[in-house]
Amino acid sequence: MKLTTRFLLILLGIAVLPLVLAVGWNVYQYNSSVGSYFELHKGLSRLSAVNVDEWFLNTNRNLAFLYELENPLRGRKVDEAQVIQQAARINSDIMSLSVLDKNGKELFFLQSEKVKEKKSLASYAVALTTRASESGVVSTGEVVCLKGQAYFPLAYPLVDGRVVLFHFSMDKLLGKINSQQAGRSGRVFISDGQGRPLPCQDMKGLDYTPADLKKVFRGGARTGTLAKFAFSGEDYSGAYAAIDKLDWAAVSVQSEDELYGKQRKSIAVFSFLAVIIFVITMVVVFMVSARIIRPVNNMVNGVKQFLKTQHLDQVIASEGWPEIKVLVGILNRLMLELQAYRAFQLNQIVEEKGKAQALIDTISDGVLLIDDRGSMIYSNNTALRLLGIPKISPEVGVPRSVKNEAFFKALTDMLAVKEKYLKQEVDAPLSNEGGNPVTKSFRIISNQFLLATLKRPGRVIIIRDITSEKEIEKAKEDFFHMITHDMRAPLSTLQGYTELLMKKIGPSPATDKYLASMLYSSRRLRGMIDDILNVTKLERGTMSLQLDTIDAEALITRVKDNHEPVAGPKNIKLSVSAPAAKLQFTADPILLERVITNLMGNSLKFTPGGGSITLSAWDDAQQVFFAVEDTGPGIPEAKRKEIFEKYSQMEEHKSQGFGLGLAMCQMTVELHKGKIWVESEVGKGSKFIFTVSKTMAAPPPPIPSPS
Repeated sequence: MKLTTRFLLILLGIAVLPLVLAVGWNVYQYNSSVGSYFELHKGLSRLSAVNVDEWFLNTNRNLAFLYELENPLRGRKVDEAQVIQQAARINSDIMSLSVLDKNGKELFFLQSEKVKEKKSLASYAVALTTRASESGVVSTGEVVCLKGQAYFPLAYPLVDGRVVLFHFSMDKLLGKINSQQAGRSGRVFISDGQGRPLPCQDMKGLDYTPADLKKVFRGGARTGTLAKFAFSGEDYSGAYAAIDKLDWAAVSVQSEDELYGKQRKSIAVFSFLAVIIFVITMVVVFMVSARIIRPVNNMVNGVKQFLKTQHLDQVIASEGWPEIKVLVGILNRLMLELQAYRAFQLNQIVEEKGKAQALIDTISDGVLLIDDRGSMIYSNNTALRLLGIPKISPEVGVPRSVKNEAFFKALTDMLAVKEKYLKQEVDAPLSNEGGNPVTKSFRIISNQFLLATLKRPGRVIIIRDITSEKEIEKAKEDFFHMITHDMRAPLSTLQGYTELLMKKIGPSPATDKYLASMLYSSRRLRGMIDDILNVTKLERGTMSLQLDTIDAEALITRVKDNHEPVAGPKNIKLSVSAPAAKLQFTADPILLERVITNLMGNSLKFTPGGGSITLSAWDDAQQVFFAVEDTGPGIPEAKRKEIFEKYSQMEEHKSQGFGLGLAMCQMTVELHKGKIWVESEVGKGSKFIFTVSKTMAAPPPPIPSPS
């Protein structure tokens, strides 16, 4: 999106959006008001229709006295004149009452004093009387308005052919209906079925064409609405409701200008303001665009071009307001300085790259970089020579281009693993200077890194010649092996004489402590010598197991008792958690006791005074479990696998032993088809656990001696 467009949208959002929302709210309020107004006038028209219906029903009830005049079952003669007069007195709405014979001759006439018209009201309903006499049905005529009084004529034919003609007063009804109004211009009136208003109603200012109202009645239901109906040249809106008993309708209307004229004006004003503000906003945007946005766009384009070419071919034109011109000048100067600095940096980078290249080519290790697809990014000459690759090219890939079979297999296995850091040792045949094949040992180290340009992982691989290290390690092991053999004889003598002294000298608190410590130390030294010899045998695969049946509880109890002389002075509590049932299994008792002794010795070294060490054993269907748990300092998670490697020790314990004990334990356990691990929490102690498989072959039964 362009900056001009974005700026325009922001200004429109700030200036025009509130007005648009105001217009929308007014429209919503207008629509709500229209619905409310129509509901109001529907209610008024229905109420008026109900009033007319009730009035008409009341009028019909007032005709009940006629039953006495025409009842054929009455037993005595009735004074009709008296009955009629009494009915007229009771019903004050009867303004005129006439009884006519079959020929229309007036037999009886009664007219109220309230009638202002001097002439008989019956004279205005001759046609109605004739129609009722001929049809034999009660008939109503059109309302008559005489001297401001409204009369409703009704002809009631009797069974003997006579007709009773009534004129009922409608002044109270019409006055009540016409008095109902909504607002200043609201009016309610009664219209007949032809759309004409009943006479004697106040229709001042409500002149209209009855035919138009009749169309509305015909096009709607029993109730409906009027919208923009013209009364005296002005638009009115409202509603109507049909009167059930008569072919009339009650109409309630109100001037549209009074109903929602103000809201319409408000909507128009807000819409006009929105248009004006939009025009002003557009003018402001174009002015700002010329003074700010166009210069900013020029600066952006100039910087993009500079970043693309890394060279300033043409300075950015200075235009716009003074502040913008200053900014353009600063930007031009900055790009010129960057261009000069980049030229200096390139020279430095070329020089540093040459130094790094010389360093990498000089070292004896092979170094190569590959991407995540195996394509070679960089390699020194040593790596190319070792892998048998003539030179770096786009077609070269690792490991597919590696010619040396040993390196090919090792690199294939390593690159198939997704771990970040990998290490592997391999023996690879190479040709020496005389062309003769020589097998050398190499350590391949692989570490993952992120390619800065491609945003995906690659690998750096270092191939290091460790042939000399292997030879030194072998010489060290041979030296250890020779020393341990030479130390066993004097150590056995020392241990034997100590045991002899313990037997010759009776129990004595003064000497038992020292002799027990001497015996424990000699046994410990003997164990360390055995560890060295056992590790050598285990590594060479020459260790043979001397299998026998072992009682788990007796084994861990014996180890616990052997270490009491050391645990007591250090105030360390030793305990045994024996299995629930007698647990026997097949294994090498000497090697297994040596494993538990090593674990116990480590716990004694690192558990502070006042701590505790617990030996436990249990089993399941496949294997037997042993555990040595202490309350020592614990082992960090990063070191829990490393401590089982040969010559590996934690930094703070470098001076305590050779680092062979746990390595021997692991190899011995694996020889018994088990595994060993440690569970630890720093500051809360460690728990070493190992297993022995129950599938070890049982020792052959002893051959019975011949009797």
